[in-house]
Amino acid sequence: MRILLVCLVFALAACSSGSREVGPKGRMPQDGELPVGDQGVKRKVGNPYKVAGVWYHPKEDPYYDETGYASWYGPDFHGKRTANGEQYNMNAMTAAHKTLPLPTFVKVTNLENGRSIVLRVNDRGPFVKSRIIDVSRRAAQLLGFDQQGVTKVRVQALDENGKIAKRKEGGEPTYADTPSSTTDGGHFVQVGAYSQRENAEVQIKRLEARGHEAKLDRAVTNGQSLWRVRIGPFAEKLLAQEKLDRVMADGFYEARIFTETGR
Repeated sequence: MRILLVCLVFALAACSSGSREVGPKGRMPQDGELPVGDQGVKRKVGNPYKVAGVWYHPKEDPYYDETGYASWYGPDFHGKRTANGEQYNMNAMTAAHKTLPLPTFVKVTNLENGRSIVLRVNDRGPFVKSRIIDVSRRAAQLLGFDQQGVTKVRVQALDENGKIAKRKEGGEPTYADTPSSTTDGGHFVQVGAYSQRENAEVQIKRLEARGHEAKLDRAVTNGQSLWRVRIGPFAEKLLAQEKLDRVMADGFYEARIFTETGR
């Protein structure tokens, strides 16, 4: 749909034949690259545009928070130009949205399994009813819906520090951690919790083999010990989110972020 949009806007008939566009302004993101930087292009809101008889009006929307369906796009668009002039890499952490500025950072949560990642919107689409975002193939894999193709998600706009805007009466938006929490104790990526210490130690060795330094943390609940495998703490939620992306990319799909206050 993205390339179709470019075709409609610029009347490039060659797009319909599937031919590759050349000369994108920005470099292609590296495989698995986290959503940072601008890949060589400037941020823009964009002009109104029309697709299949429907007008879309891009705008600044710091409070954007919507629930709907996500889909993903991959090989057919790999290496082609995105709506803001970059090259699309299906293995990078990017997404397409109809109206958010390019780029915009968003937190995408798969409501069917609870997984969430931060993506960088650099493209337009999807132009299918009820779908609110198209993510890269890699993002779909990390969110756990690459096989089914479509899933229900929540999409929240973030600022450049990975924070969600909270409305403030009579003024500019203020920002809070995602989700709202205190940060005195820091943010942790928890890869697992085990009743047997030996099992936790095995998981730590698996993480170390993939280059992740994890710690063993003992918690007591109802008189029972629970051995937690954790990475961190991280002072900023976005740093923890970036680490979570890397950990999940290495196959630790049960990892989650936990935020704790100071003790």
